[in-house]
Amino acid sequence: MTDTKNNSHPMDDQDNKVVQQFKQAVDNNDPQAVGNLLQSHPFLVKRINEPCFAFDTPAIVIAAYRGKREMVDVLLQYGADINAKSKWWAGGFGVLHHDHHQLSQYLIERGAHVDPHAAAALGMIDALQKMVEENPAVVNQRGPDGQVPLHYAVSPEVIDFLLNHGADINMRDIDHYSTPAQYAVNNPDKCRHLIHRGARTDIFMAIKLGDIEIVRNLLHEDSNALQVQMGKGDFTSGESTGGHIYEYSIGVAARPLFLAAHLGHEAIIDVMLPYSSVEQKLLLACMRADTKTVHNLIREYQDIIHSLDLEDQSIITDAAWDHRAEAVRLMLDVGFQPDARRNNHSMTALHRAAIRGDREIVQLLLGHGASTDIVNEYGGTPLNSCIWGSANYQDPQGDYAAVAECLIAAGVRLPEQALGSEVVKSVLVRYGVPE
Repeated sequence: MTDTKNNSHPMDDQDNKVVQQFKQAVDNNDPQAVGNLLQSHPFLVKRINEPCFAFDTPAIVIAAYRGKREMVDVLLQYGADINAKSKWWAGGFGVLHHDHHQLSQYLIERGAHVDPHAAAALGMIDALQKMVEENPAVVNQRGPDGQVPLHYAVSPEVIDFLLNHGADINMRDIDHYSTPAQYAVNNPDKCRHLIHRGARTDIFMAIKLGDIEIVRNLLHEDSNALQVQMGKGDFTSGESTGGHIYEYSIGVAARPLFLAAHLGHEAIIDVMLPYSSVEQKLLLACMRADTKTVHNLIREYQDIIHSLDLEDQSIITDAAWDHRAEAVRLMLDVGFQPDARRNNHSMTALHRAAIRGDREIVQLLLGHGASTDIVNEYGGTPLNSCIWGSANYQDPQGDYAAVAECLIAAGVRLPEQALGSEVVKSVLVRYGVPE
């Protein structure tokens, strides 16, 4: 709901306040509050289908996406369009484009239109058959995010039907420039079936599946396959800023060797090591806190630490996030920069350790000169990260009060208001920060 949807009738401050209350009630899944607002403010009813939520989404789609039937009913009662879609540039989402299949059946009963993407997601082969008979091109029809029905296919039967009727098995969506098999990387059965039917594989997919033969074949075909990195080359979203789908399902800036190590695929690592560079072997040994291998490599390649760029050294941020204190200590001892990060806007190791409330790693980093002033992509210092983590991440292993104490003792800039968990707020108040 925009402030000036109709330029001749701009909303006043009171109406803007009501709109914000409506959005907050929807976000909080409070159907009673939503109903009361709609009943009391007729102008809200007229604007009920406006795409005022994230990604230009109307309220009814938000409610369906979250699986909130009660909220759906309230919105429909006041005239929400059950077939409204988000206005997302790459392709809009509707009420059936989510994983809540029981709710989807109810929405269909209430009049929701079944498009080929929803039919594929719900396993409605009869409906797909009818659509294909009327228009064979629907098997490659763009939908949400520019995905095709094969991205949504819920079962081998649906996959086979679509492929047997001309679906492009390697067709990429628009927003994330990723194939159906790449979307299915965390659904091994679906991913493997797509591969069986001829889907193109990649090194990240093979590692996630734990498929040593695919890894071996990929390396045999291209010995440089281990040099790839998420967010670069083939693993970007092309002209879109949405990011490759692997950034969400595997991780930002992921690399094959480290992914295999993270997943515990030792046999795959053994296959990959002969293809790995000396730098990759060093970084892997650092992540594993393998002191012997690290020092042996440094003795053999005396300038290797200096040859690492800050992005290579940024694996220290991953170690900090994973509570790998010995790995962080080893990296610092051999000369890694404590403030190394992947770009000038992302988090340092100190930010990430602070979010997790890891006192030991925070002290290690501070002892090696880590900056308490660098701000992350959200504009926060390490203390801000600690405050946020204490209230939102709430790592059960964390000691957020102790981390706050360490950071304040190191001279971090104090915030204007005492926020965070109660124990962190108590620390801040003790240092003069107002509540």
